[in-house]
Amino acid sequence: MDHPTLETMAKWLAGRLEHEAVLREIAPHLQERCPVCRGQYEEIRRLTKEAGHSDEEIGVLEWREAPELLGHLEELPFSEQLRRAEENEDLHTWGLTQFLLQRCREVVSENPRKALERAELAEVVSRHLSSAYDSGWLLDLRARAFAHLGNARRVVGELLSAESSFREAECCLERSQTGNAWAEAEVLDMKGSLRMDQRRFEEAGELFDRARDLYRQEGDPHGLAKVFLKQAKLFREMEDLEQAIDWLRRTPQEIDQGQEPRLFASGMYNLLVALSRADQFTEALELLPEVQELFRKAALPLDRVRLRWTEGNIAFGLDRLDEAEAAYREVQQEFMKHGVLYSMALVSLDLALLLSRQGRTEELKRLAAELMAIFSAQEVHREATAALVLFQRACEEERVTAELIARLATLLRRKG
Repeated sequence: MDHPTLETMAKWLAGRLEHEAVLREIAPHLQERCPVCRGQYEEIRRLTKEAGHSDEEIGVLEWREAPELLGHLEELPFSEQLRRAEENEDLHTWGLTQFLLQRCREVVSENPRKALERAELAEVVSRHLSSAYDSGWLLDLRARAFAHLGNARRVVGELLSAESSFREAECCLERSQTGNAWAEAEVLDMKGSLRMDQRRFEEAGELFDRARDLYRQEGDPHGLAKVFLKQAKLFREMEDLEQAIDWLRRTPQEIDQGQEPRLFASGMYNLLVALSRADQFTEALELLPEVQELFRKAALPLDRVRLRWTEGNIAFGLDRLDEAEAAYREVQQEFMKHGVLYSMALVSLDLALLLSRQGRTEELKRLAAELMAIFSAQEVHREATAALVLFQRACEEERVTAELIARLATLLRRKG
């Protein structure tokens, strides 16, 4: 007896298979409790969940074709990708939009420029989806597309445009009226990251709390783990290092290492960062081998670059200045290679502090000029720009202090 295809079963589950076809192709297998068809059913459930839509036919057909569609798109220059996303109706599918958002989320910390391109494509495609899809669900999808666009803009340092994207996301959620808690949670947790970068800490905390409640309501352990780490980072950014350390010591209880190895590694890494910022360098050094091993198993390349940066900070704190300088310069080059210019500038400030301590004024002057060039092309707020000018002038006049460098680092972390 021939088994029904995955597509046929999806049509049946979506209620679009003709009655005669159901009797001919589906009913005999239901009567026999066919294990092959049971496996097909489980696969359809998995695909539908990944597609983020309750319609089984969308989950199977559109989601399965999305990787090929995106693969063909990304062979083209980005300007041509955008043109086709606007004009080619074959690309106007829910599955491709959802797939773009998934791929955006996967690379946003590793390759933020690529994430930004995918988010822009998702927003364009979502704008052209037809009325064949439920209007409320479409608005939720558009809200998520705008949120991912805002998050990618945040990561590359474009905070003003990120703010605009989140306003659009919230407008779509308000209009959708679906009560989709998961979509709202995703928007809230990414907007919380924006508020944290803007140093609007109280708002960030409120957004994370709301997102965590919604993820818990939806039974989403991945979402809960993400927000747990963001709340820990919030304590750290608020300079409440004691609270951040206490929070992050709970990582083994809050994040299942077997289910979420990368998030678990991130939690332990953040504990390492908090310890080094709290000048607990001996304890940080003791924790370092464990984090290095976790990163060998679960981290992405840029995660390892950030770990190398922290290794430099620990070495600096222990007065191993040659080790620290080697780490900082290596990290500078890696961030530049990956196009993460904002992080490259921040590690440059750590290097500036080291050069200042050693009285290497000519190198410090060159570094200050490089920082001015980097940030002149970024959306940096007026106060930070003024501080950067003062820093460059202080370097030229050979009167740089650790306090000035620390103040500049604090201001530039606002990114907007």
